[in-house]
Amino acid sequence: MKSRVSIGLDIGSSAVRAAEVVVSGEKKTLRRFAQVGLPQGAVVEGEVQDKAAVVAALKRLWTEGGFASKKVVLGLASQRAMVRQVEMPPMPDAELRSALRFKISEFLPIPVEQAVVDFAPLPGVGGSSEMRRLLLVAAQKDVVTDEVAAVEAAGLKVRAVDSSSLALLRGVRGLNTVSGGAGGLEAVVCVGSQLITVAVRDGGVPRFVRTVALAGAPTADLSEAGALGPIGEASRRGNRSTGLQVAPVEARVSRLDAIAGEVRSSLEYMLSQSHAERFERVLVTGGGVMLPGVIEALSTVAGLPVALAELPIQVDNRSIGLEDEALHEASYRWLIAAGLATWGTDTFGAPSLLPPEVFIRRRERMLAAGAAALLAAIMLLLGGVSLAKVHSASTLNNEIRAYGEEASALQVKIKGLGYVTEVPAEVKQRRSIASEVLTGDIDWIGLLDRIASALPASVTVQSANLTKTEPTASGARAPDALGRSTFVLNITMNAETTGGPAAVAQFIDRISVIRGLDALWVSSTTKSTGVTTINASAEVTGAAFSTRAAHLPGGGK
Repeated sequence: MKSRVSIGLDIGSSAVRAAEVVVSGEKKTLRRFAQVGLPQGAVVEGEVQDKAAVVAALKRLWTEGGFASKKVVLGLASQRAMVRQVEMPPMPDAELRSALRFKISEFLPIPVEQAVVDFAPLPGVGGSSEMRRLLLVAAQKDVVTDEVAAVEAAGLKVRAVDSSSLALLRGVRGLNTVSGGAGGLEAVVCVGSQLITVAVRDGGVPRFVRTVALAGAPTADLSEAGALGPIGEASRRGNRSTGLQVAPVEARVSRLDAIAGEVRSSLEYMLSQSHAERFERVLVTGGGVMLPGVIEALSTVAGLPVALAELPIQVDNRSIGLEDEALHEASYRWLIAAGLATWGTDTFGAPSLLPPEVFIRRRERMLAAGAAALLAAIMLLLGGVSLAKVHSASTLNNEIRAYGEEASALQVKIKGLGYVTEVPAEVKQRRSIASEVLTGDIDWIGLLDRIASALPASVTVQSANLTKTEPTASGARAPDALGRSTFVLNITMNAETTGGPAAVAQFIDRISVIRGLDALWVSSTTKSTGVTTINASAEVTGAAFSTRAAHLPGGGK
């Protein structure tokens, strides 16, 4: 079975973390995990405040983490996001999505137009056979867009935005996995640097989550001790220290009381919302759990033993490359990132909070890139056609470009002086200079286009050589008695055709009537192996002059 790689990205208040999981059918393996610390205040309570700092940390995370892809499932942990079970009447999904947008006002105090919403159908029905049971996921749009913008500014591509609380449940081994049964009511508590997330599932199905800010100083964490970079970096250098900051006893006691109080109120509320009398078990994770006494305090408030949460998937220790102590530290922090990496594997669906505007911007960028590629292809094709028609015109094009740049520069100066009515004499003098420069200016592109357009289909010009005589007002020839235009240039052409004498005659007929050419002369034709070579020359006349001098500002036009 073909394997695929999925990467989950967890942006916490103290660090950015990523986990790479290889999915092969039902088998999932954690192959890589790394984190990079964030400066204080870069992310506050799960929301990006300093985009530049987050972008820099993400770039370093990808440089040092060695991840196999830049496509990520991004986690969202914010008090302005929520997950709930709801019951709705049967209706098409399009209508249901619209109806759910208005229902979120019961849970989040934000206008409907400022919310992003998704849902997933849950197994079974609601309280009535006419109702559908759904998992509703919603968040304030600006929180999501700020986080997505920071990730994409780091060169990564967000393929989905998942609720970090759902990822937490997905990244923890459940009761049904352990006992083989249907499972009961269980809570997973993640104690972070600034936030506590309590997620509850019933029978393996997410039921309720709550994310609250933790009062007081941030929980001691490895990332705050200055260990910037992937976890285990210090261990690879032989430094066995965990880097945990040791807070005063009074601060630790206050911190424990705050954690225990938030978890107690969350568990009591969730029990009141369910039909169960008690939780089957409570599991804990997060960097804050490493604070001494946390597990004992939570066990006391829960009224039953509290255990460390474990991944439900295999861990490739060799590929991750961490020593035992660093691996133990990482196990407190990788659950959410690993759960994000397994997004889309739930039986009830994969809701995503990625705003539609992100897809619209990506499509616009793709269309712009496609248009640019198409334009480049067209220009390349036209360039190839021109090269086939006039094979050796590079020297002439350089000369044309030089004259054009000189004329354009003078026109810019003249245009800039057009509003200076106080100095008409200077304007008149500059126009006279420009007119003199443009005397005898030939419209090369127009002449070559006329030659290329007049060529018979079977005739190809292999080379064109031009001998220019600079015209002056006094030296130019006047029209002769037949009214022919002033001679200014000789052009010799070497052409080939497979059409024989008829093609040669057609060549003469068409080239001799081109405006700006006169006195066409075919000096010789030679035939070899079915190809006739034509050697011809002509005079370029004043009819090929450009009209740019007549249109200079300050004149009669």
